[in-house]
Amino acid sequence: MQRGLTATQLKILAIIAMTVDHTAYLFADEHSLLYYFMRMFGRLTAPIMVFLLTEGYRHTRNRKKYLRRMFMFAGIAQPIYFLFVYGRMPESAAEFLMHWNVLFTLALGLIVMMLFDFEKIQTAPSLILLGVLISLAHFGDWSYLIPAWTIIFFCYYERDRRKMVILFVLASITLQTLVYAKQFDSFALFSFQYGTLFALIPISMYNGQRGIVRHKNLNRWFFYVYYPAHMIVLLMIKGALWQS
Repeated sequence: MQRGLTATQLKILAIIAMTVDHTAYLFADEHSLLYYFMRMFGRLTAPIMVFLLTEGYRHTRNRKKYLRRMFMFAGIAQPIYFLFVYGRMPESAAEFLMHWNVLFTLALGLIVMMLFDFEKIQTAPSLILLGVLISLAHFGDWSYLIPAWTIIFFCYYERDRRKMVILFVLASITLQTLVYAKQFDSFALFSFQYGTLFALIPISMYNGQRGIVRHKNLNRWFFYVYYPAHMIVLLMIKGALWQS
């Protein structure tokens, strides 16, 4: 009997958590315990997807194609994401371009790994480029957390798991407090964000296997398609409820 969680099982967990999170975002009372615990469970998604991003980067045969695929689906998802988060279409091109969906931020994480891989961050231009990439993440969903998590998982998962855990916890608490706390009326309402820390549990159970998938393209494309598709479905349900 196979022990631990495969990459496919981690991805399914991330998708379920994302769906629960977005359902709460649209339909639950933000001051209710149901909202709080649904959003806390939803915090599992981003760290798991970043971890799988680093694993995918290590094992993909064509990293440039991987990056192109992510940018393509990020572009497809962008108008849907904006409508989902803000309830309207952008009033200007600048507004549209300054609020990226998570696929854009994950794509930045991919570029960060390429920079570490090819340049080894040894020169001043490389450090400047790294700083620019991290700065650009400010405009994306999950902001600076995604490049920070990417660097932590990429540099330390195979080398030093203990250091990885410590850095992940410190980065998650510090950056989430700095980036998100000001958006909430109280610390109690904000604190569900620390649910990201629980992502270390399924990540620690990863067994290094891809998992059984009947069709390899299903595993490759499903999350990219599901991400905009589930937002469309939730928006349609919300619209139907408003009309009833």
